This record gives sequence, C-alpha cells and structure tokens, in this order.
Amino acid sequence: MKFATITLLMFLTVSLGFAQGLSKPDTTVQESKHFRIFGTDVTISKNEEGNSVWEFTEIEKDSNKSKNFNKYPKSDGGLTFDIGINQWVETDPAPAVKPWGSWNPAINAFHSYYASKNFFLKTTLGVSWYNFKFEDRNLQALRNADGVYFEEHPSQTGIRSKISASYANLTLVPTIRTSSKNFRFGIGGYAGMRLGGRGKFVYRDTNGNKMKEFQMGNMFANDFRYGLRSEIGIGQVDFYINYDLNEFFQQNKGPRVNALSFGIII
Repeated sequence: MKFATITLLMFLTVSLGFAQGLSKPDTTVQESKHFRIFGTDVTISKNEEGNSVWEFTEIEKDSNKSKNFNKYPKSDGGLTFDIGINQWVETDPAPAVKPWGSWNPAINAFHSYYASKNFFLKTTLGVSWYNFKFEDRNLQALRNADGVYFEEHPSQTGIRSKISASYANLTLVPTIRTSSKNFRFGIGGYAGMRLGGRGKFVYRDTNGNKMKEFQMGNMFANDFRYGLRSEIGIGQVDFYINYDLNEFFQQNKGPRVNALSFGIII
C-alpha cells in the first residue's frame, strides 16, 4: 500500500510538470517597429501575449568623419581689409604720383569654397578707395566741361594735392595652396562701379593758415572699372596686386593712365 501511494504521487508530479511545460506561453517576437529619435534607435515589438517590448540603442557618432569635416571645411567667410598704395601706369604724360600718401584702403566681405584640400575659390564683395597724391605739391587738379586739367596753384604754398575715387567691387580669385597651407597663390578678376570722387588741394595762405580747396563731384574717373587681381600668401601674411585693364579717366576727359595697386591683406 505504501509503495502504491509513493508511485501515485510520483506520477502526479511528473504529469503536472509536463502539463506546465506544455502550457508555458511562447514569447517569440511576432512583429516589430523601428524608428530613430534624438540619436537613439528605438525598436517596439510584440510577443504572442500581446505585450509590447521596447528596446533602446544609442547611435555611436562617427568620430573620424567629424574630425575630417573640422579639418577640411567646405567653406568659410569673414571680413578682410586691404591696405596698399596706388600708382599710375602712363600711356600719356601725366602728373607724377607719390607712393606714400596714395593710399588704397578696402573693406571686403569674403566667402571661400574649398573644392579640395589644395584648391579653393575666393569671392569678395567690398568697397575700395583710390587716392592719387601728386609729387608736385603746387600742382592742382581742376575740372571743367572738357575734362580734367592740371595747373600750378597761384599761392605756390601747396602742402598736399590729390584726386580720389571710390568703387564697389566684386572679385573672384581661384587659388591653389600647399597641403601645409603655408603657401597660397591665386589670380582672378574684378569689376567695380564708381560711388564717388573729388579733388583736394591743401595750402597755406599769406597768414600761414592752412586752407583747403575741393573740386566736388567726380573728377571724370570712369564709372566702371575691371581688371586682374593676384593674391600671394606666405604663412599668415597675404599680399595683393590689382591692375585695371581699363583707363582711370573717361575717354578724352583726362590723360590715358591705368591704375595699379598693391599692398597687404589683413
């Protein structure tokens, strides 16, 4: 009797365990949805019981790609200033221009597009000023309906004599550079539209007082200018040279001269 009871209990235990094994739900995933938000992959799945299972996976950033982008940006921009001097390249006889004092300042907003590590296109939009200071301090630039002419001032006490003109310019300069960026060379072109101009003569009167005379209005400088520009960079220093292909004065309104400018870019 005791043996029969033990045998019956063992049979019931095995049967119950087998039944529980058969009735245990299958948690196999039947379907899932996937999306990405704030740099995290999210997976939502359901098992046969209908319960939702959420899984979150953080996306690792491509550090190498980020470093390459920072090292070789596709473009940059900013503000630069040209500080240089002007000269005339003469075809007709013209007053001699004194380099010191014939300043060529310019303010330029630039944008550079880097097509590769060793080549970029620089575009600038800005304003520049021509100043031509005469070697002969007593020589005054005057104007009438026929054009510009030059004559000695009767005081013969001249201090400074010059003519000036300002232009708005657009410049394109394709540039190559070494991989170290320590040497850069570019050559391109520019076009400009005149904004203003005048003549100025400074002298002393019989009492020794400083006097100024102005020729207001344009001194028959051309309304448009165009030419070639070259830029050379060594280390952190950049230089420029501008040469106007058209003449400075309007046709038959002054001597035939072309403007030449050179200086430093800061």
